[in-house]
This record gives sequence, structure tokens and C-alpha cells, in this order.
Amino acid sequence: MKDLGRRFAASSISIAVAACFLVFAFSPWFQYVVASSIALLAAVAVWEYEQFAKAKGGQILTPFLVALTILEVIAFFLAARHPLLKSLPLVVFFVGFLILFALHFREKEGAVVDLAVSSFGQLYIAVPMGMVLGILYLLGNEDGRWWMAYLLCVTKITDIGAYFAGSLWGRLKLAPHISPGKTIEGAIFGLICALGASFAFHFISGYSAPRGFQLGTLEWLFLGLVFGLAGQFGDLSESLLKRDANKKDSNDLPGLGGVLDAVDSLLFNAPILYIYLVFLKP
Repeated sequence: MKDLGRRFAASSISIAVAACFLVFAFSPWFQYVVASSIALLAAVAVWEYEQFAKAKGGQILTPFLVALTILEVIAFFLAARHPLLKSLPLVVFFVGFLILFALHFREKEGAVVDLAVSSFGQLYIAVPMGMVLGILYLLGNEDGRWWMAYLLCVTKITDIGAYFAGSLWGRLKLAPHISPGKTIEGAIFGLICALGASFAFHFISGYSAPRGFQLGTLEWLFLGLVFGLAGQFGDLSESLLKRDANKKDSNDLPGLGGVLDAVDSLLFNAPILYIYLVFLKP
């Protein structure tokens, strides 16, 4: 817990920025600031991921992948704001995939690995980050700010609970080869925190009935459990990539490490909530 002060400062700033984005997300002009900011974060995360790949000898077309990431995230924003464009994210991904192949036509060696690594980067980062905007601006121009707040709070409180419990009481290592600091005790407490935060939003939805946000008994239990597990799985997954690339953090941002370090849990939880809201929720 030696870096607690820097973590607290970085987290406080992040919370303030996220709250500002949520409050003004539907302002006529500020919505474009929100979309551009998420696209920029995704682009930085992809750049960080590409550094992992290069550390392993991959030859990646980083400028193209960064541009494609920005387009993919913006495509989700446009699809959410304009239902007639709901297929745009899929179109952008497929066209980008074709262009990625074409850019490798002159290569005789390494194309298989480079294409696989690049395509995985889009699926791992660009699509989930775009889905964040898909949740915030639900299809049909519905207000998704409460769902976005739910996603952020449950995901991050899981990380915080696991961090503190693991630091204070952790004894049994969860995955020592890829993340020596994570413990089984921390993971269990993080899951309990996720369920507690999910129940709190269930209580709010029943007490004050925010517009567009209803979280039933089975929903808060199911989503809280899934977020608590999938979020920590996402954290471990990014740790796996870092350890393979022999890197401690994805970047050198004070208190955060890197953008990919900050959003690794969201990359797994955002698609779960997006799929639930768009395809499964009654």
C-alpha cells in the first residue's frame, strides 16, 4: 500500500471527471466531448497494448490501429444516437479488418502473427470501449447515465475492495505467476463489495425510480455476481499480457500506471452490460 497516496489522488480526479461526464453527457455540445474523450482513452489503451506486442517481437501497424480504434468508438456513439446507424460499428470493424489484411499483402513472413495480434487488440479494447458509449447513450436515445454509473461503481468498488482486503488480510495467492499481489481473500472481498454495490443500486431504483433505470431483485444479484467475477478476470487477463511482455504497468501515469491498467476490468464488464441491455433485458 506504499502508493496509496498517489492512487487516491488519481482516483479522486478520475471520479470527478467521470461525474462531470455523466452529469453533462446529454448536453448538445458536451456529448461530443464525452465521445471524443472515450475514443482518445481507447486509442491510448491500444497504443499501450501495441507496446506489449512489440516487446514480444510483433510488427504492428500502430498508427492505423489507433485510427481504427477511434473510428470504432465513434461508430458506437453514432449508432446509439441515431438508431438508423445501429449496424455502423460492425461495418467499421469489418472494413477495418479488410484494410488490415490489404496492408499486409506485401509481407511474406509474420503476417499471421501480426494480423492476429492487431485483430485481438480491436476486439479486446476498441469494441468494449465503444460499448461504454453504447450503454451511456442507449439505442433509441434513451438516457443510460444510471446504467453507466452502475457499471462504473460496481466495477471499481470491486477493484478497491480486492486491493484493500488483499493488502491487509491477504495470505493465499490467487495467481502468483502473473499477479503476485492478488490474493484469494482479496478476490472474495471484492466480490462481496460488488454484490453490496449492486444491491445499493437496486435499492435506489426501487426507492426513487430514476428514469430508464430499473434493477430488479434477480438483476442486481445476477449482474453483481457476474461483474464481481468478470471484472477481476479482466484485471488478471491484463496482468497476463503485462507479465508476458515483462512490463510492470502499461504506462507511466502517476497513480494509475496506464490507461489499460485503469480500464482492464471495464473491458470485460462493459460488453456484459451492453449485451444484457440491448439483447436480453425485458
